[in-house]
Amino acid sequence: MFVRRFAVVLCLAAFALPGQLAAQTTQPAAPVLEGGIPEGGMPAWVRPETPEQRRERLSTSEDPGINPDPKKVFFRFGRPFHIERYERRWAAYDRDMGQVRPMANVNVTAEIYQQNEKFVWIWVPNPTDEELQAERAGTVVEAPPFMGRYNDQHIDFFGRTRSQWSTVTPPDSGRKLVFSEASKGLPADGSWRSSMDVADMNGDGFADLLIPPQRGGTSGSPTIFLGDGKGNWRRWDAVKWPAGIDYGSAVAADFNRDGKMDAAFAVHLLGVFAFLGDGKGNFTDSSEGLPKAFPTRRIRVADVDRDGAPDLIASSEGPVARAGGDPTAAKLRVFLNRNRGKKWEAMNVLSPSIPVGGDWVTVANLNGDKYPDFIGSNVYFGGTEVVHLSDGKGRWKVVESNGDNIPSLSYYFANAAAKIGSSKTDDAIVSYVHSWPSDLDERIVPKPDNMSVTAIDRITFTSKGVKRTPIVRWAGAEGVWALAADDMNGDGHADIVYTRHSPRELVILLGDGKGGFARASVEGVPLASNANYDVKLTDVNGDNRPDVVLMYETSGKTAFAPRDGAIQVFLNQTAAPTRAKAR
Repeated sequence: MFVRRFAVVLCLAAFALPGQLAAQTTQPAAPVLEGGIPEGGMPAWVRPETPEQRRERLSTSEDPGINPDPKKVFFRFGRPFHIERYERRWAAYDRDMGQVRPMANVNVTAEIYQQNEKFVWIWVPNPTDEELQAERAGTVVEAPPFMGRYNDQHIDFFGRTRSQWSTVTPPDSGRKLVFSEASKGLPADGSWRSSMDVADMNGDGFADLLIPPQRGGTSGSPTIFLGDGKGNWRRWDAVKWPAGIDYGSAVAADFNRDGKMDAAFAVHLLGVFAFLGDGKGNFTDSSEGLPKAFPTRRIRVADVDRDGAPDLIASSEGPVARAGGDPTAAKLRVFLNRNRGKKWEAMNVLSPSIPVGGDWVTVANLNGDKYPDFIGSNVYFGGTEVVHLSDGKGRWKVVESNGDNIPSLSYYFANAAAKIGSSKTDDAIVSYVHSWPSDLDERIVPKPDNMSVTAIDRITFTSKGVKRTPIVRWAGAEGVWALAADDMNGDGHADIVYTRHSPRELVILLGDGKGGFARASVEGVPLASNANYDVKLTDVNGDNRPDVVLMYETSGKTAFAPRDGAIQVFLNQTAAPTRAKAR
């Protein structure tokens, strides 16, 4: 995946294992034994480490320095090694963090000693005396199990959690949910990414669609499609926007509390914009205090400080080539509504030093207090800082991972929240890709059923701690890009809806209100093969049944192919109206 390469090259990933401390200091310089600083700049390991962590990683009696002699032998973990240097332009960073294929056209993985802009140095094991003697005698001696970078605590951890790389398949519910398409007037071309919103934008009592600009479009303007309450749509051509923006995420709310819907956007590579509406299609810029050097593609609305005014929450989209911005700004931020939407006050949710980023944020009530909690995604491999619990007004604490309660060795993607086992608090519903370390000697811990799994888990927060329960898990690393929760069959219990790429399908898991889920069959929702990055569950025709709204990015198969994205709405024809709607 491209995000894994970013995580290694940019030195921002964290390989979180139990017993391995996260570095909180600057990168210690290796000794310059001779030759000065190598071409390409001062070398370092792939993430910051303390001097103690460096010594533990090297496990050598002396530090090889930044100009290691390739002829010198170093003993590590009971085996002899030497260090070789390769040009990074030929290397492939498609393995776990700290591993590299120094020659991309050769399927040989090595442990990284250090790297700079031009070179990567790797550890190369030397044959032992026993192996050399066996070679001379023409016999083969199996090398002893190799601990590598793992200690006894790591080995115990992998032994205990090995079963988490097995598949989990929910049972069949025996129920069928039926939908009918209601996309008349919506585009069947274009490139629509990442997330839209549903709200009554013109005050006629019917749900409308607020859509961010197309990716790669020419206008740079958002679009509103007005609904008639029957599943028909028309583009609101009279809309006037105060500024052109790029694609990303859109939300609607009444920021100035005048009874008219306003709009806010998280804009790819740019930042956050807020536009106040008059209900007649005229919008004015009201972005004072919002960042314009904050790469983001996901925004949410909530009354964060409980003053009655809707605020904004935005997440960094992750590692990008564009530099700049405020170094004191965190990657997950709140923007408090001031002076009826005319000004915004920025607030960090976590430390600016913590690398998080992705295209999904959920606002939830996970701990039962009056302030909102947040569930985020993370495209930095091994970054487990995805759940942020409120700790009073304007304060949040990251839920610490022990490697298991919030799984390490993962990328985190789409998420949601719902009251699954409690009527008072939400559970977090997180999707992630979980990867077994490829350099762990299988004679020490046998390989699991799958080296990578895509998983959706339920995470519950109680006074006794954090409890994680698997919901569904399958082999592979495709990731879940669209996930939501609502009562789809009208029984008063929250259900889970997500889209898969292989096979390409919309999946609905019906909840029993006690934490169990069973799969329903779905009729009438044929998914396009194009990527979609969100799914909206909302009632667009006023019958108290959550409908399904999707938008697709163009497949972009060739430079000359038509832009074959689309926006689609599917009306729920199955669920009976309920008095108490689930989240």
